[in-house]
Amino acid sequence: MKKIYILFLLISFGGFAQNVTITKIIETGCAAPFVKTVELYVDGTVNFANFGADTTQNTADDEVILNYMSNGAPWAANQIDISALGTVTDSFVYIVRDIALMEAEFPSTTFNASNTVGTTTSTNGDDGYQIVLNGVVVSQFGKTETDADNDTDSNWNHSDAVATRLSNPDLGTWNPSDWVITAENDLDDNTSCQTAGATSLEAYFNTLGGNYPLGSGSGWTPTGATCTTVLVATSVSCNTTLSGATDDTYTASIDFSGGDNGNTFVIASTAGSVGGDDPSLVASGTITITGITEGTDITVSVSDTGDGGVCDLSVDIESPGCIPLIINEVHYDPATDITGDANGDGVRDALQDEFIEFYNNSNATLDISGYTVSDGAALRHTFPASTIIPANNMLVVFGGGSPTGSFGGSIVQTASEGELNLTNGGDVITIENPSGDVVLLYDSTVTGINHGLNQSVTRSPDFTGSFTLHTDANASLLFSPGELVDGSTLSVDQFIANSFNIYPNPITNGYVNIVSKNSGTIKVVVFDVLGQLISNSTLINNKLNVSALNVGIYFLEVSQNNYTSTKKIIIR
Repeated sequence: MKKIYILFLLISFGGFAQNVTITKIIETGCAAPFVKTVELYVDGTVNFANFGADTTQNTADDEVILNYMSNGAPWAANQIDISALGTVTDSFVYIVRDIALMEAEFPSTTFNASNTVGTTTSTNGDDGYQIVLNGVVVSQFGKTETDADNDTDSNWNHSDAVATRLSNPDLGTWNPSDWVITAENDLDDNTSCQTAGATSLEAYFNTLGGNYPLGSGSGWTPTGATCTTVLVATSVSCNTTLSGATDDTYTASIDFSGGDNGNTFVIASTAGSVGGDDPSLVASGTITITGITEGTDITVSVSDTGDGGVCDLSVDIESPGCIPLIINEVHYDPATDITGDANGDGVRDALQDEFIEFYNNSNATLDISGYTVSDGAALRHTFPASTIIPANNMLVVFGGGSPTGSFGGSIVQTASEGELNLTNGGDVITIENPSGDVVLLYDSTVTGINHGLNQSVTRSPDFTGSFTLHTDANASLLFSPGELVDGSTLSVDQFIANSFNIYPNPITNGYVNIVSKNSGTIKVVVFDVLGQLISNSTLINNKLNVSALNVGIYFLEVSQNNYTSTKKIIIR
């Protein structure tokens, strides 16, 4: 099973004075402007135009957000604007592509500004929808971060079909048993805008009965005692990045809200040590599970049933793959003239001149044979047998062509699937090991950088810095595959000093671990933010005692084998 390096699991179990439920999804094969519809039922009064205190749409304090999952992308990646619905009370509402076509297909239903909003979002039968109400997921259609075409656990593909919700309480999670979906292409012969002689979708839905007709069904809002504690999101991070499959540890974090409900929660994990914030004591915070062995998946349970509560939550967290590999430079958008010829073969090609540059951030060789590179749409490259990156060296994967040049002496490959085809407007690059564990994730949307400006995006400084446009790091170059950002060749010794791993950071327990990829005595000098010397010591058992330091920011000057590196730490 595909494992995601950062998982966002949105789960809700709330008591509802108001609710919004996804009740129907209609996808047809009609030509533009299309018959595509999402039906919602509003229980109570909801203001779709309430953007909260910050008055900014699609932020956490909005009253309602409609997330749209395109081809398995994260829920947070796309939203559909339905604010024009305004305030609605106890009614069905519709999100449509074209009102006139809807009126033709459903002549008995009135579509106007009070119950209908148009959208230009191009939806498909393998996509999902999610309603967030006052910060809580209250309704969802589709499995999180999964394209319906690739879901082997449940069949929810609705291409040229209709999906309708049964009259069961909607707990805000994806449950295929709550839905009935007609066969794919079922609507082709029953849509008047597509098939000559067909009556209308309204007539066809009436023959299907049940909750298929528009505006039918009820009983979706949960009643009775319900849990208002929510496990909002989980993430995992590697504490070390050695080359073996199980020689590292990782930390899992679980954000929660709705705690401090008067009950005592018991938190348990199948591996690792439980710490962080306690939902028995605080309304929101982060539970942490530390010291988990790489390759070990865990299940974390959070329950107050032992104290008379009704919350019995759990979440499965899959191990990341922890290796010393980083993405140093990406090129989504080659320039349109010969200056875009990044692979040096004398021909500018929009697909062939795209590239991803990797760096082995260790003093040992790194074998990535069988690892894969995918983007948000498809598998793009499988590293062939005997792909071994030398210590502190780079590897470049181009989209195609015949790469010509030295590329700083780096290993050069072309995409095994014929192209990288990275989307300028936003794309996620995922690197998985042969076991399916995600070892690297690059999400261009998170960087806040426009990747469609005819140049690469690179770390500055190389390997350790944040991502920036290449011309912001070096105005004279649009890209530097296999080379440093200044166009020079990599010197191995230059980056040995970056081989220290310091964790945890921020520090809350009085100790910080300092792990080196090299052997030899480690000396640590601590300075405060004014540059004043605080301590000078030799590390023992890879641990530095900082319990005597006050809360604040400090700098560690870490030295080993004539190499020195300065690291910032935060003590809380």
